Amino acid sequence: MSMLELFKKNAGLLLFGLLLTFFSGFGQTFLFSLFLPGFQESFALTSGTFGTFYSGVTLLSALILPWSGALIDRVSLKRFALFVVVIMTISGFLISVSHGLVVLFIGMLGVRHTGQALMSHISQTTMARYFDKVRGKALSIAFLGHPLGEAVLPISVALLIGFAGWRMSWAAISVFVLAAGLLLIPVLLRGKENPGPVSGLSENKDGDKKESSTTVPSSTRREMLRDPRFYFIIPAGLASPVIMTGFFLYQVPLAEYKGWSVEWLASCFVGFAISKTIFSLAGGPVIDKISARRVYPFMLLPMMLGFVVLLFGMHPGFAMGYMILLGMTEGVSANTKTAVFAELYGVEHLGAIRSTLVAMMVFSTATAPVVFGNLLDAGISFSEIITGTLVVLVTASLLSLRILPALQRENSSG
Repeated sequence: MSMLELFKKNAGLLLFGLLLTFFSGFGQTFLFSLFLPGFQESFALTSGTFGTFYSGVTLLSALILPWSGALIDRVSLKRFALFVVVIMTISGFLISVSHGLVVLFIGMLGVRHTGQALMSHISQTTMARYFDKVRGKALSIAFLGHPLGEAVLPISVALLIGFAGWRMSWAAISVFVLAAGLLLIPVLLRGKENPGPVSGLSENKDGDKKESSTTVPSSTRREMLRDPRFYFIIPAGLASPVIMTGFFLYQVPLAEYKGWSVEWLASCFVGFAISKTIFSLAGGPVIDKISARRVYPFMLLPMMLGFVVLLFGMHPGFAMGYMILLGMTEGVSANTKTAVFAELYGVEHLGAIRSTLVAMMVFSTATAPVVFGNLLDAGISFSEIITGTLVVLVTASLLSLRILPALQRENSSG
C-alpha cells in the first residue's frame, strides 16, 4: 500500500497522530528557550539557576512518565488525548499568571510532561498499535508534526512574545491548544473510539481478515525488562539522543574548535531538519518491507559517518555534511525505535513499554550536559570527544545485532 492510499483510507487517525506531534512542540526546549529572557527578568534567575530549575522539571516529568504513559493501555484513546490537552491548557495558564517559582514549576512541569512526553508518546503508540503491515509508513506520516512544529512554532511564538509579552503569549497558546484540541480530536477519531490493538489483523485481496506475519505475543513491561535482548538493544536506542544533546548544546565551542563561524554552524540545522524529514518518510516503507529489526542495528551508521566527517573535515562545507548525516539517523531511528519494540513485545502493553523507554531517554539526555561540560572543563579536546563518541556508536550498534539471529530463527522455524 502506497502512502497516498494509506492516507486516503486512514486520514483521520494519521492526522490525529500528526496533530499531537505538532502540539508536542509547545513542550519542547526549543520553544521554552524563547521565554528564557522573560523568565529570568520576572523571577530574577541566573542562567545557571534556570538551568537547574529546568532540569528539575524535566527529570520529575521523566519519573512520572512510566505511570502516566501506561494509561494509554487502559483508557479510551479520545478521552486520554483530550485529558492531556486540558492539562496542557491549564498548565499554560498557570505559567501566564505565575508570580512565584512554585506556580511556575507546576505550570512548566505540566506543559513539559504533556508536550515533550505524552503527546509524542500517544501519537507514536497509536500508530504502532493500530497499523501492522504499514506501521513504518504510519509512523513516518505522524512524525511530520515534529519538523512542522520546528518550522512554524519558533517564529510564530517569537513574534507573539514581541507583540504581547511572554505572559499573554502563554495565555494565547493555552487558548489555541484547547480550542484546536477540543475541535479536531473528536472529529479525527470519529468511529475509532479505541482503535488499538488490532495489529494482528490485515486484509487479503479478497477483503478477508487474516493473521499478520508480524503478530507476536504481547509482553508486559516487567517481561520486557527481564528479556536479555532488551539490554543489548537499548544502548543503540539511547545513543543518538544523548550524543546529539551534548553536541548541539555545546555547538558554540565546537564551532570555535573547528574554526567555523557560529552563525554558519547554526544555519546547518536547516540541512539537519530537511534530512530528518526525508529519511523519516523514506525509512517508513523500508521498515514495512524488511522489518524494523533488520533496520535497527544499522540506523546509527549515518551518524557514525557524520562524526568521521566532523573529526577530519576542516572546511566549513563539512559542517553541512555532518548535520545532514545526523539528520539521516534521526529520521530513520525515530520510527524504527517504536516499531522494533512493537515487533519484539507486541502492542497490548506498548504504552507502558514505550513510556519506560522515553523516561530512560529523558534521564540519559539529562546527563549529557554534565558529561560534556566536565570533559571540556577537564581540557579534553573535541577531537578526543568525537573519537570516544565513535567508539560508543560502534559498540551500541554491535550490541544491537543481537536481535538479528532471533529474527533468522523465527523465519527458519516458519
